[in-house]
Amino acid sequence: MEEKPEWFKREDRDWDKIYSEYNLVDIPWHSERPDKELIELIEQGIIKPSLTLDVGCGSGTDAIYLASKGSIVTAIDISSEAIKIAEERAKSVRVKVNFIVGNFLELELGKECFDFINDRGCFHHINPLEREDFAGKINKVLKSNGLYYLRCWSDKEKSDKGPYKISKDIIKSIFSKYFDVGEIKDFRFSGKGERGYACLMRKMEPAERSE
Repeated sequence: MEEKPEWFKREDRDWDKIYSEYNLVDIPWHSERPDKELIELIEQGIIKPSLTLDVGCGSGTDAIYLASKGSIVTAIDISSEAIKIAEERAKSVRVKVNFIVGNFLELELGKECFDFINDRGCFHHINPLEREDFAGKINKVLKSNGLYYLRCWSDKEKSDKGPYKISKDIIKSIFSKYFDVGEIKDFRFSGKGERGYACLMRKMEPAERSE
């Protein structure tokens, strides 16, 4: 496996420096197109145009795609440089997205204000001690019966650099309190990149949840 650059390591990653000093094509997690799995969910009508949140949006690929398909999209990233790039890309294709710089766990977004949440690579960067808080925040801002689409690094990935590796058991244990987790599928980022898991979850009604 090709050795990843030093700045690819998880610890103390300087997101703004990465997005300001490197071309997008050289950033390993960047993709010019949405993953085919997301496209299929849209084309099959499983994910419909809706009030949408994209967490960890990076350079905005998914957010711009979802907005182009009729969704009203709010997109968050911790990197101001990434958001600048995302805004420029959205402007270039005349697509409107509400981009916000900030930490998802710290932003006040309101309660039950989104129908769909897209997560391509946010959860797997969350400190393990904050995973429960992350799931709780996703639950808080998502409407009842809303959908959360998670894509994260898999424990099958061999690389030692990058985000936390996530197992199916971790996904189930963290999210099953709030969500009907559904099938957790093997997934490759950008179709041929690092190994991951993809899972479309539905937020359960309070009556469906086990105490």
